[in-house]
This record gives sequence, C-alpha cells and structure tokens, in this order.
Amino acid sequence: MRRSTLLVALLACACGSDDAPADDDPCKPPVEAVPTPPLSTPRWAFEPWISKDISTADDTRAFVKGFRERGIPVGAVVLDSPWETHYNTFVPNPNRYPGFGDLVTELHDDDVRVVLWVTQMVNVGSYDFEPGGDDYDGPSPNFEQGETCGFYVNEAERFQWWKGSGAALDFFNPRAAAWWHAQQDPLYELGIDGWKLDFGEEYIKTLPIVTAAGDKTKQEYSEEYYRDYFAYGRHRRGADFVTMVRPYDRSYGFPGRFYARPEHAPVAWVGDNRRDFVGLADAFDHLFRSAKAGYSTIGSDIGGYLDTDDEDLLGAKIPFDTLVFARWTAVGALMPFMQLHGKANITPWTVPDHVDETVAMYRFWSTLHHELVPFFFSLSEEALLGADVPMRPVGAEQTWPGDYRYLLGEAFLVAPLLDATGVRDVALPAGSDWLDWWQLGGDYQPGGQTLKAVASPARDRIPLYVRRGAIIPLEVASEVTGIGSKAHADHLTWLLFPSGQASSFTLHDHDGQTTTATASLGKLELSRRPRPVIARIRVEATPAQVELDGAPLAQASSRADLEAKKSGWFFDAAARALWIVLEAGGSAQVTW
Repeated sequence: MRRSTLLVALLACACGSDDAPADDDPCKPPVEAVPTPPLSTPRWAFEPWISKDISTADDTRAFVKGFRERGIPVGAVVLDSPWETHYNTFVPNPNRYPGFGDLVTELHDDDVRVVLWVTQMVNVGSYDFEPGGDDYDGPSPNFEQGETCGFYVNEAERFQWWKGSGAALDFFNPRAAAWWHAQQDPLYELGIDGWKLDFGEEYIKTLPIVTAAGDKTKQEYSEEYYRDYFAYGRHRRGADFVTMVRPYDRSYGFPGRFYARPEHAPVAWVGDNRRDFVGLADAFDHLFRSAKAGYSTIGSDIGGYLDTDDEDLLGAKIPFDTLVFARWTAVGALMPFMQLHGKANITPWTVPDHVDETVAMYRFWSTLHHELVPFFFSLSEEALLGADVPMRPVGAEQTWPGDYRYLLGEAFLVAPLLDATGVRDVALPAGSDWLDWWQLGGDYQPGGQTLKAVASPARDRIPLYVRRGAIIPLEVASEVTGIGSKAHADHLTWLLFPSGQASSFTLHDHDGQTTTATASLGKLELSRRPRPVIARIRVEATPAQVELDGAPLAQASSRADLEAKKSGWFFDAAARALWIVLEAGGSAQVTW
C-alpha cells in the first residue's frame, strides 16, 4: 500500500516545476552518499539455492517444503520473474504474492533466505513469453515519473528486451539513483536478502550511452549498474546482503565479456546454458574465464537453463536428460555457489525417469555442499585477504575444452564427466599424491600421471580426488554423505590427510574469529576449540597411543562408542581412519 501511494503522489506532481520547493519536487529526491562496500560473501550464500520461473507464494512454500520433506538442504530461494506488478516497479504482485512480507518472514523462520530477480529497465510495455506468465496493463506506473525527470539514459530511448520495451535507468545521475533506491526501500524493510541482477543492459543498442555524467560505454554502464545495487543493498541491509551477478558471459549472439566487476560480485552465476553436455561445457568455459579473472563465489544453473540453443531459440527442443542433470548436479555441488534453476522448473522428484535415484543423488550432493560450507566460506574469506580464489582451473586456456579439471582450494581435484559414456582420463597434477574420494581407505596415487579410462557408471558419482596434506572443515549432522553421522551435530568435523610436510587451514568461524588447524604425520594442532571437535584423520596403521597435550586419550571400542563420549579415539583399520573426539576448550595438540 505504501509503495502504491507514493507512486501515485509522485505521478500527480508536476516534476521539475520551478515553483515547487526542492523538498517537494519528486525530480529532486534527497541524495544520500552511499559508499561502495568492500566485497564479502556471507556464510549463508554458500548453502544450496533453489529457484523457479513463474511461481507464486503458495508454490514457493510448496517448493521449499518438497526439498525439506525429502531431507534435501535449502539455504535460499530465488523468486525469479514475474513477481512484480510490472517491470520494474519493486512492488510484489498481490495476486501472485499476497502477504509478501509474511512469506519472507515464514521463509526466514525456516532458515531460508529470499533473493529477488530484477534488472535496470523500466517498461512502457511488459509481457511474459512463458506459459503461466502475467498480463500487464499499460506502462509500469513509475515509467512516466522517470521519463519526466530525466532519470533514464539516452533521453528515455526505448529498447526491446525479453520482458517488453522500456528505458534504462541512469545510474550516473545521483537523483535517478536516489529515486531508484527509494522504490527499493520497502523491500529492504521487509527483509529481503539479495537481488538476482539479470543483464537487461545488454539490450541497450544505441552507443555510446548518454548519461548525466557524459557518454559511457556499455561496459562502464554495466559496472555501475551492478555496483549501485550492491552498494545500496549493503547500505540498507548490511554485510549479509548479496547481489547475484553475471561474471563472464557469451550468449544469445552477444559478444563475450565480463559484466559486474569482481569486487562487486558477492555471488556470480553463469546462466542461460542449454540443458545438455554442450551446455555443461559452455558453462565451464565461462566459469573458468571468471575464476581466472578473480571472481570468487561462482556457480551455474544446475542442469542447464535453456531447452533450446541460445543461438537459435526457435530451433529444435533439447530434451531433458536425467544423466546430464546428475552429472551437472555433482559439479554444481563442487563449486562455491550451488543453485538449481531451469526453464522447465524441474525438481529432483519431478524428473521423467530415474526418479528415486535422482532424489537420492540430489540429496547426497546438496548435503555434501551444505557440509562444505565452512570450507567454502573460509576459502572465500582468505581470497579477500589475497589468497587464490576457491575454484581454480587446471592447465592453460587452450587445454580446457574436453577436460575442464579444476581444484578446490588445496584439497580437491574435480574431473567433470562431459558426455554420456561416464568414462574419462584423469591427469593428476604433479607435486602431490592423490586419493580417490570414493575409496578413502585406498592407496594414494602419485601426481604427474594420467589415470586412463576412469569409469563412473553410478549416476551419483564423478571422478573426485583429495590431495595428500588436505585439511577440510565440515558441518556434518547426518549419515547421508558417509563422512559422519547424527552424532556429529553440534561438533565441528575436521577431515585430515596428513603428509610428511606440515599443512594448515585457516577456518573462519561463526563467531568472527579464526581457527588454525595444522597437521603432519603423527600430529594435529588446533589453535582453538570454541565447540566440540570430531576429527577423521588418514592414518596408515593402528596407533599405539593417542595423546591430547601430552596426556593419553581413552581408546573407544567402536566408532559408535566413541561418538557417545566427550573425548577419546578409535581406529578403523579398514578405512585407515583415526577418529578423535575432543571437548570444547582452548588450543589442542593431538599426537599419535
């Protein structure tokens, strides 16, 4: 109600009238200095995301509930278009989303964040091509106000884009930005957690772009668009607010380029890939270019978004393939940002075949991604301090096609499956030994060799390896991934693979402090224990004794017996795993 009343009042005003006092002139909104904040990605953004086109409030509730009922973790839901009364008013459609604030509160109470899709266009005419979209009567109610006040680029020139015809906001005009911010404010007050910013600016055809600050290139305009949403969102909602932006993208016949700058990209996704193995390779090309350019928290639309080729939208339909979906889910979970989103609004339980298998597969990978949140978040925080970004391509750009291996921190080597055979060669990077993730009790393989014809016939697996020396912090609370059990809840789990040379990991904790874990053969050191710890350590033979700070720890008779204790140790010879439980406390030195 408040937003509609404001718009009516604005439109009833004679903008720019010399007789109107500045305070009452809607073309002269108060301009607030909004500094650009430093980049960070909040911990919640590393949880699994879900998204649908053409949804409603009740459908959104059912969407989240479907995952919850199947034991699949969800950390955020994106309300993609259409959700507004028009493009773009920032006013939730009362027919689609009645009681929008109540919906946001409900989702927050369920520990699910809310992200809204938007662009920088204001329409004179809007439409939704997709079945089930909305009908729009006339121009967006805020269009005339922006035109009269000179708040659009190129003197309010109209551009055709995929949601209608409209003009582009002039972010270089401080009063236009203030007007834009005021329309967003009611949504910030309701507690939204982020924007998904789509690339409407690519449809600005007249160049250079004429702004209040002079002529600008499309690249300059793009960067200011994403910067402004990021800066004002953080200004209103704090460091927990995110913007989801495009890093590198080449699609729909547009030349490839970077959109938002890396320092304005809390979350970056490469989207609009076709839903087959060609689309998966295309996503990897864009992801690798983005990683090399310094984008930190990156991912893609799991399964591919489009059911046609982006270069031929009227061409043959690409059928949905559950095998492609499974292979894409695996790599999607093994990226800093994990999101399910596709034009068909597929969920794991509505696929055309292999339904139970697909649900179990998706549960496994999304749970693993959830468990890896401390790992991903810490790598992201360290990248802000100058370390490498979490996801790093292996090899030079000319070697990527047909391979697309990548590293996650100093821990994992991921080898995607890029066709239906389920077989590929895997070159292990030199300088380290590598352990098959699916056989953690097996033997290390020396780096510098190529494993031939590595087969992954099971749909829920891809070639995945862990480096000798890796240290991986996890949040484990179930048996789903096989790493731990329900007994791990309320503990921090450390997964360690010590080598002869000491390695360390800096964990960024929930309390804003850091914990350093250092491991070598026969020794684990923790700088602090703000909560209880369970450690699984790769050890080759049964220890004669395990000590904590020089005092013997009690040996348990089984892993279940150990998990029922506050401290102690147990050795699983078949898995070559030394399990240690420690109470919360100060620093710790464990030796064996």
